[in-house]
Amino acid sequence: MEEWAARLVPDAPTLPADQFHPWVWEPAAPLWGAEARQDAVLAAARTVNRRLQQKLGRHDIGETDLCMQAFDMKDPVAGKPRLRFDGDRNTPTWRARQEGAKYLAAGAFLALRNVAAHEDAVTWTEQEALEHLATLSVLARWIEQCVVERAT
Repeated sequence: MEEWAARLVPDAPTLPADQFHPWVWEPAAPLWGAEARQDAVLAAARTVNRRLQQKLGRHDIGETDLCMQAFDMKDPVAGKPRLRFDGDRNTPTWRARQEGAKYLAAGAFLALRNVAAHEDAVTWTEQEALEHLATLSVLARWIEQCVVERAT
C-alpha cells in the first residue's frame, strides 16, 4: 500500500532547504531542527538584514526603509547608496526587476520578519515557513548579486 501511495503522488519538483542561500539556511537550520519555525524565519530575516546593512554601510534606519532606499531607482546621494542589478537600465525589464526587488524586499520584512518578531506564536505550517525562508533566500541572492552604487 505504501508503494502504491508513493506512486500515486504526482511528480513534482522539490525545494531542499539546505540549498537556500547561506544567509538564510545557516541561521535557520538549528532552529528548524528544533521545530522552532517562527524563530528560524526570524533568524534568517535578521541575518539578511545585517548583510544588507553591511553591504551598504548603513545602520541608521530600519530594514523596510533600507530596502525601499536600497533598490530605489533614484540616483544615489551621499550616505544613501543604491543596489543595482546588472543589465541595461534603459529597458522596461531592468526597471521592473529593480522596482520589484524594492517592494518584495520591503514586503518580506514587513510581512515575514515583523510577524515573526512581534507575534507571540504564529500558526505557520511547515510548508508556509519553508516558503517564507524561500522568499528570504531569493532576497538574499538579489542583495548579493547587486552592485553597490554610491554618489559621485
